[in-house]
Amino acid sequence: MATPTADSPDLTDEQREIQALAREFARAEIRPIAAEVDESDVVSPLEVVHKAAAVGLTSFMLPEEVGGGGIGDVLTGCIVQEELNWGCAGIGNLITSAGFFARPLIEVGTAEQRERWLRPLSGPTPPLTALASTEPGVGSDAAAMTTAATRTDSGYRLHGQKTWISNGGLAEYYVIFATVAPGTGSRGVTAFVVEKGDAGVSFGEPMRKHGQRAIVSTEVFLQDVDLPADRLLGEEGKGFYSLMHTFDESRIHLAAGAIGIARAALEYATEYARERTAFGKPIGHHQAVGFRLADMATRIDAARLLTHRAARSMDAGRHVPAEAAMAKLFASEAATWCTWAAVQTLGGWGYSREYPVEKWMRDAKLEEIEEGTSDIQRLIIARSLIGR
Repeated sequence: MATPTADSPDLTDEQREIQALAREFARAEIRPIAAEVDESDVVSPLEVVHKAAAVGLTSFMLPEEVGGGGIGDVLTGCIVQEELNWGCAGIGNLITSAGFFARPLIEVGTAEQRERWLRPLSGPTPPLTALASTEPGVGSDAAAMTTAATRTDSGYRLHGQKTWISNGGLAEYYVIFATVAPGTGSRGVTAFVVEKGDAGVSFGEPMRKHGQRAIVSTEVFLQDVDLPADRLLGEEGKGFYSLMHTFDESRIHLAAGAIGIARAALEYATEYARERTAFGKPIGHHQAVGFRLADMATRIDAARLLTHRAARSMDAGRHVPAEAAMAKLFASEAATWCTWAAVQTLGGWGYSREYPVEKWMRDAKLEEIEEGTSDIQRLIIARSLIGR
């Protein structure tokens, strides 16, 4: 067999078409700039985002009524994410970041809100967007957030701080989660749309990161930001469910992206093992190397099966926190292991920045951390088994 891909006999013709589009885009537009973007560290490559917009890869997941592609199923999103992240995880996640922002608007926003903030994302030069829930002292325990939203005569006033916000400072639109009832846990969590130019909004310096450097991450400061009433998304106190539902979908997409990284590592290591000789034969013919490649291929296929199962379950309308957690847990840890295995297969050259595998190993590590660490995913799975 060849190295694992996302090819499957049960994909629709439409899914195969967008898969081919994403695969070719990753090969032609992402791979050639990936190393340079990584070296630049805190510069997001907006040119490639605009190229992706021109072929529909930034907006395929948005509703048709706001100019998007209307392809909202989670499985297709996974197929696209795997291919783009095969090119570069940071760039791939940057290209599809509008989907993260859009999910709460699609789920609980009004028609007017969707028109106002989603239609621009379907244009030829879409603005960047962000979703902000993490705080300096609050990561995975979103119910404990302290950013407060206080009612005013004209709407709401937000005060607080968010951190590790992807596209922070570059994004024009933000979905901000705050509490309207401090101390009440999840019952107070509420979603709002904040724009970059709103008075009282400011940003920290870009964080210098281990990997996935194509996405700029910053702190977001909300200093008594006055918002009109139409910035409220959904109902007061109902934002926690929307956030958790968004996380279920995004964790499945993150799992697919991790598979893309792992697949890139396997392909590169396999080709190297065919050509590099030691002790009179290609190193892939030595059992230690061959078995490592076999384990890589097996973990990738298993991760994809878990991820596509979770995606299909969510598309069928089922509540999937445990399935999403399993997919994200297994795929992220598989990506970290597979990229380590690729570095190990290349030996000293794997440690060199002249070869891409060390970058993929750095990129993969974030998949085990963002939107809930592996520990959090195991906690979600355990609770689904034994209850709280």
